[in-house]
Amino acid sequence: MKKSHSVINKINKNIVDETGIKNVVKVLKSGFLSKPEGGPYVKLFQNKMSHWLGKKFCFATTSGTSSLHAAIASLGLKQNDEVLIPALTYIADASVVIQEHAKPVFVDVSQEDFNIAPADVLKKITRNTKALIVVHMYGQPARMDELRQIAKENKLILIEDCAQAAGAKYKNKLIGSFGDISCFSFYQTKHIVCGEGGLIATDNTIYANILRSILNNGIKRSRLEDYDYDRIGFNYQMTEMQAALGISQLLRLNQLNRTRRKHAAIYRKILSETDIFFQKENKDGYNVYCYLTGLLPKKLAKKRNLFLSRVLKEKIPIKKQYPLSLTETEIFRKMSDVKLFDTPIAKDISKRIFNLYVNPGLEEDDIVHFAKTVLKMYQEIEQS
Repeated sequence: MKKSHSVINKINKNIVDETGIKNVVKVLKSGFLSKPEGGPYVKLFQNKMSHWLGKKFCFATTSGTSSLHAAIASLGLKQNDEVLIPALTYIADASVVIQEHAKPVFVDVSQEDFNIAPADVLKKITRNTKALIVVHMYGQPARMDELRQIAKENKLILIEDCAQAAGAKYKNKLIGSFGDISCFSFYQTKHIVCGEGGLIATDNTIYANILRSILNNGIKRSRLEDYDYDRIGFNYQMTEMQAALGISQLLRLNQLNRTRRKHAAIYRKILSETDIFFQKENKDGYNVYCYLTGLLPKKLAKKRNLFLSRVLKEKIPIKKQYPLSLTETEIFRKMSDVKLFDTPIAKDISKRIFNLYVNPGLEEDDIVHFAKTVLKMYQEIEQS
């Protein structure tokens, strides 16, 4: 029997528990919804995130993108400075670099875990390279030992983009705890959900002092009421409502991530007899599955969109994130001053990639139904 459309809509429900609802109601009733330097819930959320990550400083922001932007802005990059980023990622990792008048340099990814490839990082380093952005794609931790060593030996600032991987671990250590600066997203689809929002974490006092100013329009922190400014900044402050939700979500993160992993395992088992290659979960990493991400075999690459359309026709949620590597996107192909190095693995992956939903709001029966339908559609296109 086909599941009703209401079951599919569970992917859009982020399990807000009674604690979260009560916290938000308290904020709304108080009338104290936001404050430039952060209200009581924002400060509490920042403290909890700081303790969780083992980082000295945490700053709650408006989004994952604003976190990345402020992080890059805090580095004081100059016009010819370069920042290494993976070719397979969301555009924000590159756009924030350009917004700060530096240059993104695209690095290829690993065929197995879809994360930035340490060997290609080494190839792309020049005397102008100042920073490296590591993205933990789809919840899978990148190879942080190798990447941190490369950054150290080449005096690069290491930035972790943890937008898709809150709670993931590398060698039993939380991602977000490795970088000089780490950024998180709390958007609707993420592991910690505030509706929208983000976070910046660092141990570096210099970056922390700059970020305090940048995140609040460049205001000098000594006397806020003087409205004096020492730099150009942004209005990237989180609201009390968002922080109230974030506090309750953090309490349940481990439980929700275990559900994501359980759902991913069900898909893998049902689809194990196919030629689909799923993102490898290496022995040092604890994947928290923003999605279960797979690749169609190369022989079926041209049928990827047909495969997705047939699955969607059956009212099964599926997507392709991302169908183009950043080096193939129109905006970067038009930029004459951006180096579009060849990134063949990222290009190949993007042509075959698809993502299956593992959201905690779904039930085991839903996942079994989704997986069996995906299997059927795969067999159909394989035989067509």
